[in-house]
Amino acid sequence: MIVITGATGALNGATVEHLLKRVPAERIGVSVRDVAKAQHFADQGVRVRQGSYEDPAALRHSFERAEKVLLVSSNDPHADGVGLHRVGIEAAVAAGAQRILYTSHQNSRMDTPFRQARSTPRPSGFSPSPGSRGRRCGTGFTRTASVGCSGTGGRPG
Repeated sequence: MIVITGATGALNGATVEHLLKRVPAERIGVSVRDVAKAQHFADQGVRVRQGSYEDPAALRHSFERAEKVLLVSSNDPHADGVGLHRVGIEAAVAAGAQRILYTSHQNSRMDTPFRQARSTPRPSGFSPSPGSRGRRCGTGFTRTASVGCSGTGGRPG
């Protein structure tokens, strides 16, 4: 299962719509703060669960059975972005995700409030996903071969 956070927002909502054209709805899950706003996805057969970076238990539940997790970055410049993203990464690892993708922030540089995106922690037992290094708008981690998992080369399956 592919689980996408922030699916009621523009970027990850569009991501879910794109995935629905490529994979069966029952292989897609969304983790959203307000499940009522994601009813249109539930109506299409997508698994909708409540999840928030501020609620680690709910986030772990929303990631249950996830093979891949797409974490949309926090857009609050006053929040502890690194801490919140760490919660998301830890929940994905606890759920057994083999691949974790992170949207980061566009135009992230040292003089913006989102510079902490460069400090996204790499989970233990994961390595950077192929092709994720050097991208300014995203990062990915794949479980290393030593724990028996591998990536899919960017394919959604």
